[in-house]
Amino acid sequence: MKDFFKRVKMDAILSAILCIVLGVVLIAWPGETINIVCKVLAAGLIILGVVELFSYITNKGGYMFTGALGLIVLIVGVWIFLKPESIVSLIPIVIGVILAVHGVQDVKMAIESKNSGYDRWWIMLIIAIISIAFGVLCIVNAFGMVKLAMQFVGAALIYDGISALWVVTKTVRTVKEMEREAKAVDVDYKEVD
Repeated sequence: MKDFFKRVKMDAILSAILCIVLGVVLIAWPGETINIVCKVLAAGLIILGVVELFSYITNKGGYMFTGALGLIVLIVGVWIFLKPESIVSLIPIVIGVILAVHGVQDVKMAIESKNSGYDRWWIMLIIAIISIAFGVLCIVNAFGMVKLAMQFVGAALIYDGISALWVVTKTVRTVKEMEREAKAVDVDYKEVD
């Protein structure tokens, strides 16, 4: 049982330290981290594309679909490898478009609310304008938004690592106290006059 707790403790401490280190890396170098992740993904796609193409070429009776799929995967892999920021930037752009569209819909509802006599229609309008502004910001500064998101993830990982270390420390302390109490010797006593 003692070995089990030691193993769990070491695994938890190692995991916590890795989270903290990864969190610091994401906060300090978010752009570089994104590029590395994209290049690793791209390398995987390139290898998969080459394997599919090789399979198509070596199997003379192979399916045309295999060759086409291999070529497409290879091209996408090369594109991501050469332009990693373009694929990463698509995510905030899509989110930005959604925010902007919702903002425009909210502007329409604010105007309808004003026309219906709602006194605080202007609060709805302000909220709508903020949504549109966030949408435009995501579209215009897509890579910057991804960096910010990576830094947030880094901060979350640091928090997770520190909190895990705290939990492990408290758990180890509790287990040691329980072991000490279990080893305590119970004796009968007599009062002596």
